[in-house]
Amino acid sequence: MTGLELSTVARLGLNPIVIVLDNHGYGTERQIGDGPYNDITDWAFSKVPELLGSGWGFVVNTPADLDKALQASLANRDTYSIIEVNLDKHDTSPALTRLGQRLRKRVQGKAEPDGR
Repeated sequence: MTGLELSTVARLGLNPIVIVLDNHGYGTERQIGDGPYNDITDWAFSKVPELLGSGWGFVVNTPADLDKALQASLANRDTYSIIEVNLDKHDTSPALTRLGQRLRKRVQGKAEPDGR
């Protein structure tokens, strides 16, 4: 999804909870080769409801913030909620780290024939 589907959600009066894990750039590409080209302009995802004229937006910086946003969103039956979770730009899952290491080797031409 690109996020623009939220306009359809708003038009139809649906109420999903959308969670955006914002690592402020291209996290997958950072694993392959880090550089300033992976940093992107910050988007205010929590303000999408202002653009669309409906919905609730939340900004999350702590686990307590996340709990509050989820509780409010779960109680909200009238419209959608978008929860923008701010992460460190290097915050990745172990699986993404492993994938990135393998892809980095391939890009650098150092991968084994079986891809390792």
